[in-house]
Amino acid sequence: MIMTDEKKIKKIPDLTIWGGTALTLNSKNEVILNAQIDVLHGRIISIQSIDKPIVHSAKKVIDARNCIVLPGLINGHTHTGMTLLRGIADDMPLHSWLNEKIFPLEKKWGSKEFVYVGTLLAQIEMIRSGTTLFNDMYYFESSAARAVHESGLRGICGQTLVEISGVEDTNKIFSQFDEYLSEIESYPRVIPAIAPHSIYGVSDSIWEQVSNYAFQKKLRVHLHLQETAAELEDCLKKRKITPTAFFEKIGLWKNKAIAAHVVCVTPEDIEILSRNQVGVVHNPESNLKLGTGIAPIVKLRKAGIKVSLGTDGAASNNNLDLLQEADIALKLQILQYGVGALTALDIVKILTIEGAAALKLDHEVGSLEVGKSADLIAISTEQAHATPIYNPFSHLAYSASGSDVKHSVVGGSVIMENRKILTLDESSILEEARAWGSRIAQF
Repeated sequence: MIMTDEKKIKKIPDLTIWGGTALTLNSKNEVILNAQIDVLHGRIISIQSIDKPIVHSAKKVIDARNCIVLPGLINGHTHTGMTLLRGIADDMPLHSWLNEKIFPLEKKWGSKEFVYVGTLLAQIEMIRSGTTLFNDMYYFESSAARAVHESGLRGICGQTLVEISGVEDTNKIFSQFDEYLSEIESYPRVIPAIAPHSIYGVSDSIWEQVSNYAFQKKLRVHLHLQETAAELEDCLKKRKITPTAFFEKIGLWKNKAIAAHVVCVTPEDIEILSRNQVGVVHNPESNLKLGTGIAPIVKLRKAGIKVSLGTDGAASNNNLDLLQEADIALKLQILQYGVGALTALDIVKILTIEGAAALKLDHEVGSLEVGKSADLIAISTEQAHATPIYNPFSHLAYSASGSDVKHSVVGGSVIMENRKILTLDESSILEEARAWGSRIAQF
């Protein structure tokens, strides 16, 4: 198997990754044994199977022997700034958790520095467990974008709007969004988004304006959708239609839209989401912990909807390990729909190429193909729980752990090598996070 960009292959690669089993996640789901991947200017220029490495001319070489090499994992929905609130409000139902604990804490402590430190902390955890792209939703998102820029990860950073929390002044919504877009425009791996919280978090009088603003600015829209039965019932009582139908009515789905949770949906909702190509993000651990239910992923995918997997925030999960999330997600769908309804290959695609499609980025990332950005990870197979391996997709879905991730590359830049993060000062970030924890605990 040889795939090359003939115009570039004669040039000296910036990076060569060699020796591993490469899961391309291309349209044929090709697996390449003893793979060598050459990268130039951040993009893959060659993928081939080799008997011995051709590495004499590469500027940087990564040994991936005894590893599975695959596209970096995609976290489709999270709140990285919330990582400093991990474990502070456990064992509560969603609306009590939000209104009695989280929103008051965010109002008290929310600041640029809080979000910056929380996002740095989250990125350490995500890098170590294989995430290379995450879709974020939080306050003071310019601080999250700054942290993304420093870490080397790729991020969709959604500036949130939640009127009910008191964090946002709704009279200044659009000037704040304009300011946010200006603040982050110098960060090349950050994609801006607008992130209105939910149908119950933003008043009807503003929703259409938010939709039109996103359309004019060509922004992604990232929101929570039909996470609970109560949310669905309240909307039906108030508006006589579901949130999904309401958002179609006001034109929200004309944007590149990403809907998180989508637990309580009707067949009509599924048809609307499919027709409008809305990406859906499944957050199984958070939904289980908060008791909100299980999204019908099998039904959504059968309708042609692209699905991503998300961890949600660390305050409602309580970790950011996507491989753990995948294991639970897959087994929940098997429980609901039967063995084989969702497979190990399916869940790995949801973590990579399908997740990229849900976020409208599959042209750039999500598979190992010539011309795409070199966003990839190498997962070690030298541990007892990885011996032997008969099917690499099954291993990733059912056995692998985030702690198995050995190397991580984003845009051709190595951000973790042999488990050492190269872009962040981990010890100082942990020290700052502990200091924040002490202050918050006293409150």
